[in-house]
Amino acid sequence: MNTEEIPIVPVIVGALALLFFGYEVERQRHKLRQIFNVFDREESEIASLLEAMIASGQLRPYSPGEQV
Repeated sequence: MNTEEIPIVPVIVGALALLFFGYEVERQRHKLRQIFNVFDREESEIASLLEAMIASGQLRPYSPGEQV
């Protein structure tokens, strides 16, 4: 009969360490995004599309005090 035991304590400690590492990385990414206001991929695509629409003349850039 196979009587090998799975070392449960190291497995639990390893899983907890990985969870903590993932949590800490996500917390630091969130902190840096708040500090530097970094665009996500979706926001970058929207911004580049709006810039292209301005360049083609479909939109005009906002100018305060200018009436339409």
